[in-house]
Amino acid sequence: MSFAKAGVTAGEGPVRPADLAVLQQAAVEAVRLRAGVNPVSDLGAYRGLGIQRFLVQLLSPRPGTEPTPPDRFVEDFAPLVAAFLREGVTDFEIHGEPNTAQRGYGVSWDSPAAFSAWFVAVAEELRRRFGPPLRVGFPGLAPAGPSLPGLAPVVPDEVFLNDCRDALTAADFVCCHVYWATRAEMENYNGALRFLRLYLERPEVRPKPVVLSQFANINPAQSDAEKGAQYADFYFFCTQYDRIEGAYSFLLRSPDPGWAGLTWLRPDGTPTAIPDAVGSRRRMPHPAALRLVWPTVTRAYTQAYGDRQQIYYEASWDPVAQKYWLHGGHEGVDLQAAEGSPVLACLRGQAECASAEAYGNYVRVTSHVPGVGQVVLFYCHLREILVPHGATVSAGEVIGLAGRTGYATGPHLHLGMRIGGLKLRPNSDYLNARRYLEPVRGSPRVPYERTYVLLPPQADRAWAEAVVEATWDTRRFTVGGSADDAGIGDLSVRRVVAVNPGGWPGDLRAFFEQYYPGVAYIPVEAGTPEELVEVLQALPPSPGTPGGPPPSGGLPRVQYGRTYVLLPPLADWAWARAVVAATWDRHRYTVGGSADDAGIGDLDFRRVMAVNPAGWGGDLRAFFERYYPGIIYVPVEAGTPEELADWLKEE
Repeated sequence: MSFAKAGVTAGEGPVRPADLAVLQQAAVEAVRLRAGVNPVSDLGAYRGLGIQRFLVQLLSPRPGTEPTPPDRFVEDFAPLVAAFLREGVTDFEIHGEPNTAQRGYGVSWDSPAAFSAWFVAVAEELRRRFGPPLRVGFPGLAPAGPSLPGLAPVVPDEVFLNDCRDALTAADFVCCHVYWATRAEMENYNGALRFLRLYLERPEVRPKPVVLSQFANINPAQSDAEKGAQYADFYFFCTQYDRIEGAYSFLLRSPDPGWAGLTWLRPDGTPTAIPDAVGSRRRMPHPAALRLVWPTVTRAYTQAYGDRQQIYYEASWDPVAQKYWLHGGHEGVDLQAAEGSPVLACLRGQAECASAEAYGNYVRVTSHVPGVGQVVLFYCHLREILVPHGATVSAGEVIGLAGRTGYATGPHLHLGMRIGGLKLRPNSDYLNARRYLEPVRGSPRVPYERTYVLLPPQADRAWAEAVVEATWDTRRFTVGGSADDAGIGDLSVRRVVAVNPGGWPGDLRAFFEQYYPGVAYIPVEAGTPEELVEVLQALPPSPGTPGGPPPSGGLPRVQYGRTYVLLPPLADWAWARAVVAATWDRHRYTVGGSADDAGIGDLDFRRVMAVNPAGWGGDLRAFFERYYPGIIYVPVEAGTPEELADWLKEE
């Protein structure tokens, strides 16, 4: 589970140097493209900035000008969908704002139900043609409140959604559009934040991801600096919600004067104040920096952060201040806990004991976390508090017994969190603790042994081919050129066969001892690739099996992008050599034959290029979704090693 990505909709035509400079300035994490308007070839430039998440909108003027049946719509976009899928882009928003006349209402569909049937037919045809990993998204609607110039809804969005149940059910994810005119409106339960209850709470949508595929302050009188500050806060707000995958600002640039005041770049190519403000936005700490001990006996959630907006809004009335203080729903996470079961402290800190009408008996623990700052956790609805006021508690120490005091319909633990310096005005600065309670991303499904042959930076493809020749058919060692990639993984046995370690700057053994303790470090020397074949073939069956205490967990030293080319069980060394020949000198991808090895690693960006996935005898995509969620899964089909090499050379 990752935080919602901060994105922006690209301008028309090929990407420009000024675009890339602004995206880098704004530290954008995702880009929304329009098929047929933004070329597929731009993906490399975006990825060069570290951007790996893309949303492609299939937006056509045809439905608004002539009746357009589903098969015609699919036929128009099929070549572009195929091209994007080939480049590893999987998410497609089908059309946009279909509740407006300009986008087809009254021309290609005359009711929300008719559009729903149209969308279902489009989705079915796209899936029939392309299959997984393609994902289809229900399009954003023109909202009932503020909307873009010239795109007023014919049917209000809420009414439209009520008659689109079949389409919402058929979609893989659901998009929505959000606009506002003032900061107060942006932060208001009945303003821009109505999208939470309109989408996240809807039964047909509730299990699915939601993407804010378009948002903007549409007030032409609002300064760019204030818009940028609002966008920064809105991105941060979206990161709190488990099911929001991304939020895309509208718009990077446009020659259309009708969009003046909405763009990040002026017509002359100079940036507005928006990118700088967005780039300075507050961010949640990385999960690797804030690990919380699970505080209850049972590891299960009973209510997510942000749920039940209406109930919490009404319950948050402050009679003294004469205002509601919760505009974003449930301000914490509820964890299953039986009456009287122990509640543990998640972090070491100083405890303060109190009681309140809503929270009942609760303990507030204030901690200082290196690299994060002050973290305050609230353990609420306790039947009994077991630590004295002012005591210092340790992580894992019992601080109370679970109960139902305060506003609670049954026994559970409400866990609230605040972090110093991270303000969230709509929810009184309470933040979502779930990502810090989750198991480490990329933790191995089962214990297994891993051997990684690590080649030094200057080793060309001949050295990687030598490793494949010597080990693939007999041992299927993983082959790569990243010391971090060699060290990651919460495994009891992690071996690194370091080839010519003097080729690395510094002491490679000391590197692993410092950052990846527990690795079995096996240095080998070879003057040529041919010598390396002999050296590797002479290694004992289980080289360097470590003893003693288990490793520290193989958490990554830094965040980095990882691409693993996964070959199926029956692929012999000719297939591995084809991968090396096509990719080593350009990309230095990791090459291996273990689906678990492809999935491990607590990384934000983990991509698996799965060659001929049917060779695994099951649904490989479902395997990764279940055991290694967050993987970018790219299936690759090839009849021969030569075909695979040709495909990879174009990647």
